[in-house]
Amino acid sequence: MAKDNDATNDSIWLYTPSTALAIVVATLYLIPTSLLFYQTILKYRSWFFLCVLIGSCLEVGGYIARAVSTKQVTEIPPFAASSTLIILAPIFVAAGNYLLIGRLIRVVLPPPSASATATASTSSAKRIFGLRAQHITRIFVGCDVLSCLIQASGSGIASSGNWTGNSAKVGTDVLIAGLSTQVGTFVWFLAIVWRFSVLTKRGGLVVDGAPEGWLKVLWAIYASSALILVRCVYRVIEFALGIDGYPFTHEWVFYVFESLPMLPAISVFCVYHPARYLGKAGWLQKQVSEEPGVELLPA
Repeated sequence: MAKDNDATNDSIWLYTPSTALAIVVATLYLIPTSLLFYQTILKYRSWFFLCVLIGSCLEVGGYIARAVSTKQVTEIPPFAASSTLIILAPIFVAAGNYLLIGRLIRVVLPPPSASATATASTSSAKRIFGLRAQHITRIFVGCDVLSCLIQASGSGIASSGNWTGNSAKVGTDVLIAGLSTQVGTFVWFLAIVWRFSVLTKRGGLVVDGAPEGWLKVLWAIYASSALILVRCVYRVIEFALGIDGYPFTHEWVFYVFESLPMLPAISVFCVYHPARYLGKAGWLQKQVSEEPGVELLPA
């Protein structure tokens, strides 16, 4: 099938990008960004949730840079800025999800019973699949950072040969490995979220005094994370098909599978802002102390 648009020979783009569409999407992202700024900075002063706000700001900046690049199709800086910001933005939004599930585990799940404690190891009481709640954020952020470093290495190798020849093949393979790592990380994370849901719903393991509305935060995490996963899978397919493949040569694919999923992945937190239910410090100021134990299991 032919490309959706014909790009000029000197253009960096593989199609003729739409300036109007880039401006519209930048404006759409500006709406949740403005709401999150008001809620996070002015209303709740919830500094613990800054990472999602930063990710949302990066999305706005990325699409503004994309709009500029559509008018300067032979210039590398606006194109590179757009690509970099749009790629980095989901990492910050994902970090917000990692942080939130760690907080929910710590404030919703009760400590183990005395009998469970008696036979436990010296690990933290609140675990999901062996991961301590307070370590979940750093573990998954670390995985995302590793993924980004692999992707950056692959991009560097491929671009060293101007995305042609053996360098392009090796670089693309490395880049796909990095993107696959990101997908694997998110699948693992969603398994953590699912396990927490099982413990609280089927197992009924909810501590007395758990914050009202914590379930709304959980469903916001589910929705946001699932949408980010869709975006990550799209990126793997995009590079797997190669620079001459359909996704790279048709602009609508980018907007449907990159722009469209990330918008509600961010916007859901405007409706269910965590500070509304967990307080400006994420409920940690009210957290009960944890005692040694093992992963909590349904009765």
